[in-house]
Amino acid sequence: MKTINILDCTLRDGGYVNNWEFDNETAKKIISSIYNSGIRYIEIGILGNGCIAGKSTKFSTFDEMRPLLEERKPDCHYAVMINQAEASKFVIPPKSEDTVDIIRLAYFKRELKDALTFACELKEKGYTVFLQAMATFMYSDTELKDMIEEINRIKPAAFYMVDSFSNMYPGDIEILENKILRGLSPEIEFGFHAHNNLQLAFANVLAFISTETNRTLFVDGSIYGMGRGAGNVPVELLMEYLNKEKIQFDISYILEAFQNYLKPVFHQFYWGYAHPYFLTAAKDMNSVYSWYLGNNGIADILMLNKALDAIPEECKYTLMRGEADRILAGLQEGSHDI
Repeated sequence: MKTINILDCTLRDGGYVNNWEFDNETAKKIISSIYNSGIRYIEIGILGNGCIAGKSTKFSTFDEMRPLLEERKPDCHYAVMINQAEASKFVIPPKSEDTVDIIRLAYFKRELKDALTFACELKEKGYTVFLQAMATFMYSDTELKDMIEEINRIKPAAFYMVDSFSNMYPGDIEILENKILRGLSPEIEFGFHAHNNLQLAFANVLAFISTETNRTLFVDGSIYGMGRGAGNVPVELLMEYLNKEKIQFDISYILEAFQNYLKPVFHQFYWGYAHPYFLTAAKDMNSVYSWYLGNNGIADILMLNKALDAIPEECKYTLMRGEADRILAGLQEGSHDI
């Protein structure tokens, strides 16, 4: 029988909105609200540098996470994300009662080999490993088949398809999901992480969980959809949908957390549908380009559209600052050929 688990990523993906500025007390209260709502998979943040310990859910060491786990519940699973591109910067201790249970390892196609090696190291240290294949749509059928064979070999707890650029429609989700399920070992759980640039995150999740399968499925969501740019699936929508079949969740705790802790952030740093992030999705490119170009002076949406069109195809998957800066310089010089 199919099991559907919600994984809340407010404190990680939501952190792209406010530079992960959740102090320990606020983060603990948000975690408590999420747990009390009935969710049992909670991502408490991300490994990274540049933030102040105790005031952020971006952690430079595992010790910085410990205060958020002091009141951990035995039936709850706590996760942190690591980007493969930065994995070598951090010391990963063996799993213990003082660490998270799950490490979600995010990687792009060119990082696959290193990610698989690192995933094995994390398993040896006792962690439950979720592999997140960023921009999964970029894999050819052959590349996807080869990757799934490698995934089956190392046997992570879960494998995720990720709509990183938010350029997929429900039909695309179903096609990609079926390709993966045909090859993925039955003992490996399967997840999906959506973004909302085209206002399709919720619809895409419904397409994902409608598949005929007996394995456990994971879907990510965040409170009020809090996340970079257009954000993620609002976790309260997922809860309401799943409650239609069987009451599992108390949404009042999510509403309380939004009102008490996140509503002021929303008024200060808007997230949700916006033309800049629609444009990157429509052009099959990483939304970070709209963020970067916008923060560096391109406020005119028509000019942004022109600038995005100038990004070379091979640079679309992640921010290439050199290309972005070249385009900015061309605009500043009034060049018609950027």
